[in-house]
Amino acid sequence: MTILLKIFLAGLTLAGNADFLEPARLDGSIALDLRYATKNNFTHKKVYPSARCLLRAEVAEALARVQRKLRDRGLGLKLWDCYRPFSVQKKFWLLVPDERYVARPVERNGKPHEGSKHNRGAAVDLTLVDAKGNELEMPTAFDDFSERAHRNSKQAGARALENAKLLEGAMVAEGFVPLATEWWHFDYQGWEKYPLSDQPLE
Repeated sequence: MTILLKIFLAGLTLAGNADFLEPARLDGSIALDLRYATKNNFTHKKVYPSARCLLRAEVAEALARVQRKLRDRGLGLKLWDCYRPFSVQKKFWLLVPDERYVARPVERNGKPHEGSKHNRGAAVDLTLVDAKGNELEMPTAFDDFSERAHRNSKQAGARALENAKLLEGAMVAEGFVPLATEWWHFDYQGWEKYPLSDQPLE
């Protein structure tokens, strides 16, 4: 029996959907700080009922590979956001109706038609930590909706820009595509093959 099959049988999936996995269960050294399961986020409200990071299986496995390579360098990942239900995307759009930072949720015939890669389980928001779990200096804080957070911004110090580039390089090497307006956001290649989902985080 493969490790992946054992994980499926252990019930580490989203609402019984074996296509979703928790990357931290694939590699326990991945740190979690799921902001939307707390009030420590731009909404100042808890919008997720549970602090679970779920991604499509292929995406979770790629992220685990990033973690293994970083660990060899005395570094690691801290995850801020992963799969996001479509209903939450609608709430975010009402708060920040700016497509540079929040994907516009569109419904047709009462079903999700357009939205975020997060709604597909194919995007992740994250940062780097050192061997003790301390966050490395980055250009801005998470969910900083300003041009300082853009990847081409030079407003941050040299150390922060270097760390952001290090994170970007590690993610790109395993098939992730960086978002131009947010240094912390990465979409996984082939995201379009996954459907938009509104399954609740339980």
